[in-house]
Amino acid sequence: MQSTGTGEHDRHGDNSGDCAGCFRPEEWDEIKRICPDLHDTYEEWQASAQEMIDTIGSQPNERVVKVILTAAELRKWQRATGRKVDGKVRSQLAAKRAGKADIEHSEPDLAPRSDAGDDG
Repeated sequence: MQSTGTGEHDRHGDNSGDCAGCFRPEEWDEIKRICPDLHDTYEEWQASAQEMIDTIGSQPNERVVKVILTAAELRKWQRATGRKVDGKVRSQLAAKRAGKADIEHSEPDLAPRSDAGDDG
């Protein structure tokens, strides 16, 4: 699986698809404290990530799975390893999460809607 951790991408495994690590806008300030290498604003990051997703997704037989990475899980990884959370780490975390998820159905929006928990 190929992974895009906010613009960067690293090869992972079986090439069955691509995975994009995404963030919630309400967590951006905390995400930026953990990952200072990201764009200055959520909007800049979102535009860059969407461009990468569109480019990869436009290739024949490719699909992109969007995986929400939370500030809590990035901080947990950082504390457990004592290492910085860079693009490669975000890519690996997204690919790991995508491998555990049911990715056969529709992909979530890049920025999840607030009504995502509604039944319907």
